[in-house]
Amino acid sequence: MKFSLLPIIAILAFCFIGQHSFAHEQKDTVKSNTATIEPGEVLPQFPGGQDKLTAFIKSKLRPVKGASGKVLVYFVVEKTGKLNHIKVIKGLSAEANKEAVRVIKLSPKWKPGSQNGVARRVAYTTPVTFS
Repeated sequence: MKFSLLPIIAILAFCFIGQHSFAHEQKDTVKSNTATIEPGEVLPQFPGGQDKLTAFIKSKLRPVKGASGKVLVYFVVEKTGKLNHIKVIKGLSAEANKEAVRVIKLSPKWKPGSQNGVARRVAYTTPVTFS
């Protein structure tokens, strides 16, 4: 009877140890994906600030039939202030999404983000509101 219980206990012990290690790895992954703004970091800025960005979007946005709500548009502000990698991360309809991307592509160069005075590429997300 001793020999039959020993392998079962060993197998169970390995199972519990393996689960503990996997849970620990998942926790570390979540922590590493958390973004924070550190002292010395400056976010990119549309010329004139957030209010001017909102006004720019409203002035360029064409109405889309049946579209009401927000399209979230992601892009990267390059070190030069140019916008790249523009894409919709939460949309309304194909037409509304296409219009939101079109408007963001019309944007003038931004003031780039920086870290300790050095220009950096920064990912940015902004809503485009249809009413």
